[in-house]
Parts: sequence; structure tokens; C-alpha cells
Amino acid sequence: MATEQLTGCAARGARVVDPHRVEYLDCGGYGVPLLGHAHPAVVQAVVGQVRRPSLLDRLMLDLVTPNGLDHVHTFPSASEAAQFAVALAHANGRPRVLTTGDVPYGGIDSLRAVLASGPPACVLVEPVRGVSCPPDGYLTAIADVCREHDALLIVDETRTGLGRLGVWWGSDLDGVTPDILLVGEGLSGGVLPIAAVVATAAVEVPLWRGSEDVSPLASAAVNACLRVTAAEGLVERAKLLGDELLLGLRAVVAGKAHASGRGLLLGVELPDKRTADIFTGELLRLRVLADFRGRTVSFTPPAVMSAADAGWLVEAVGRAANKI
Repeated sequence: MATEQLTGCAARGARVVDPHRVEYLDCGGYGVPLLGHAHPAVVQAVVGQVRRPSLLDRLMLDLVTPNGLDHVHTFPSASEAAQFAVALAHANGRPRVLTTGDVPYGGIDSLRAVLASGPPACVLVEPVRGVSCPPDGYLTAIADVCREHDALLIVDETRTGLGRLGVWWGSDLDGVTPDILLVGEGLSGGVLPIAAVVATAAVEVPLWRGSEDVSPLASAAVNACLRVTAAEGLVERAKLLGDELLLGLRAVVAGKAHASGRGLLLGVELPDKRTADIFTGELLRLRVLADFRGRTVSFTPPAVMSAADAGWLVEAVGRAANKI
């Protein structure tokens, strides 16, 4: 499906409607927040702020981050947030940045050896890489190795944070508090562009980067998103719905592909690129939007999707699997 076909779309909840009034189920990429597109409570909060004097409400993000992560810096995009996090580590005397591209994913002994072999470093890691869940205790082991070698731990929650995994943060799975946490654009419920870096007092240093003021509109959107996520039980819903969807996906792809994931970060791994192309082509024909990368198809549906939406997704995946 050409990208041009989806220009000028409208989106609400788990659905996207193209200019020809054809509905798609949106389960793809970073653009689907846990509370769906254009959640009415978030939209109303922004509209209400437009009608108020431009007074800035306190940004409430630090109330839901792990204890000790209280210093919040906001940015228009996740990439800018990541750049600032690295600059913050550098200002704390850790000029070297290690990622899962520098050491094998899950390779704790390799990480220990690399940290021991060079200058002070920061370690940037995602709680879940792609849709492959690491073993229990993985982040705890990384945090321990970082302490052994006086390295800073940066956890990238751009994709996994704000309830996506069935917990508020992926780092909560192991009870780890990183030195720095990255929060993605889902922070505003997808209504306005805003991402964040949240840091502990121990690493917080004054870094000049121009104006860092949060607009009243962005603040209203963020606070409404956090309130809705908590009040509607969307984190708990992500876990329950994710477990149900994973069972359904595994059943319909059995013998042909492998389904995995946690919460509402799910995926299907195909045997090879050719079958992946056939599979993804059929999904698009069935009007399901997903994230296609190599042999893996990732699904990040919103927690507000209905039973009909969930059935649509599982049936479409089953029909796509039958084509390979």
C-alpha cells in the first residue's frame, strides 16, 4: 500500500480512516499511544487550555516514574531527548556510550568485559529489544554491572514505557531505577509532539540548550494522558489484553511462524524475507497496519481497542499466515 493512500486520514481510538472512508486497524509503529488516537479526555484538556489564560500547570510525569527520577526535561521528539541524555552522561564524566549494538543483547559477561576495557561509560538499553523479551533479571544484571564499573544506566522507554508492557515502565519488571529514563512521544497521548528525559538528582547538572519551557498546551495534554492512563486502568488492561492477543496469535500462526511479546508489544517472526513479504502484503490487504522490519512484524495496538478490534487483528494474522 503506497504511503500516499494514507495521507489526509482521520484517526480515533484504534481506527484510521482514509480519505475514501475506508477503515484500518492501527497496530503499528510508535504512533499508536496506549490510549489510542485522539482520546476525547486528552483532546478536551487541550481545547480547555486554549480557552484559559496561558498559565502553565505543573507537569506530572515525575509522579509516575520510578522513585528518584524527579528531574524532567522535555523535547519535541524522542531523538532530541536521546541526544540530551547522552550529553547529560557526558557532563557526568561518561564520554563513552554503549548500546546493544556494541555488546550482544542479553550478554552480561560481554558488557562487563567491554566496560572494563575502556574509559567511563553510559549504557543505553531498551527493556525489550524489538519483540524479544529478555530473561527475568536482565535489567537488574545490567544495573549491577553498571555499578561495578561506575557506569550510568540509561533506559530507553520510548517504545516500552507508559504501560505498553503491562507495567508503567519496562524497568519496573525488574524493579530497577535507572540514572536516566527516556520517554517517547506517546507522553501526550499522541495529541501534541513532546518527549522527555527524566533523571536522578545524582546526575542532574545544568546544561544550556536554549528554551526548555513546556507549552501550556503540551502540559495539559501530558497531564490528561497520565490521568486517563491511570483512571481507566489502561496499564492493567494492556497486560490482560496482551496476554489474550498473544494466545490468539500463537494459535493462528502455529507451525508457520513464531509469535512473541509482552503486554501490547507483540510480534510475529516469519521464516524468511519472502514469506514475510507475503504475510505483510496480506495484512495490508486486510487493512491492518503494523510495523514491518525484515522478518518480524510488530503490533503495538492501543489498550482501548474493542473486542471486535482484537478479533479483527487475530483473524487477519491467521489469514495472512495461511497465505505462506
